[in-house]
Amino acid sequence: EGIGKRNFSFSFTFIPKSEQEAEVIKEIVYYFKHHMAADYVGGGASGVREMNFPDSFDIEYMHIGKQNPNLHKISTCALTKMDVEYGGDRYVAYEGGVPQTTKLSLSFAEFDIITKQHIEAGY
Repeated sequence: EGIGKRNFSFSFTFIPKSEQEAEVIKEIVYYFKHHMAADYVGGGASGVREMNFPDSFDIEYMHIGKQNPNLHKISTCALTKMDVEYGGDRYVAYEGGVPQTTKLSLSFAEFDIITKQHIEAGY
């Protein structure tokens, strides 16, 4: 069947304590949503249906400002799936409609097939 590419998932739960924190969470969700989407070449004008690739991501596990050597490396990835759950088990919001909880789940797929040479290099 062939050798597949590695996939990674990360989940985050955000609970804003202020309006400013809620705005940062909104920007984080927007950032990932925007950069996982493709776009038409030339804006899709004149019936052109050719698309650019979505943006790529270079993920590093960090520890005290440096890459953590105790965890494997991840090669360049694409964000393949994003789930956002607002309000927890049941939707609860602060005044103004800001959700009290936002859960963000991200799934990435590496572009490269990881070989033994990659593994020896820390991947």
